Amino acid sequence: MDGQHYTLRRLPARTVVGIARRTSNADAAGTIPGCWQAFLMNNGPARISHRVNPPVMYAVYSEYEKDWTGTYSYLLGCGVTRADKVPEGMEVRHIPAQTYAVFTAKGKMPDEIVGVWANVWSSDLPRTYTFDFEVYDKRFTRPVAKEADVYVAVNPDRLKETS
Repeated sequence: MDGQHYTLRRLPARTVVGIARRTSNADAAGTIPGCWQAFLMNNGPARISHRVNPPVMYAVYSEYEKDWTGTYSYLLGCGVTRADKVPEGMEVRHIPAQTYAVFTAKGKMPDEIVGVWANVWSSDLPRTYTFDFEVYDKRFTRPVAKEADVYVAVNPDRLKETS
């Protein structure tokens, strides 16, 4: 993909609990920062039971209307070991086992994350438009040299055809 390095990984299923918003890339500059603010200002992580250890925050993209040009659901939350108690105002995303193209954003955030997505949108990756997500772990909390990973669900059989 046009100069943007990625690795291919098959991941097991995972579950995320958090707050969700319906948005599109045209509206994301307002919706996504607002979602982060609402989640963090309302102490969202502490309200979620059964968080995975070490704690990891996810930004999950799902329920795509069609592709990256349409609407989708954006959920900001935490990985959990089970989702039997979902706090009021929050939702669950059960992400199935899938194959992903994994990109690492490094540097000034959120600019680097946006840059990764811009490259993905203009690429020929055989995306499945099922569940994509960003992982915010301890690397993201560094005062400098922040990092976050972007997982883009792909069809591995079609990926081999395009490479």
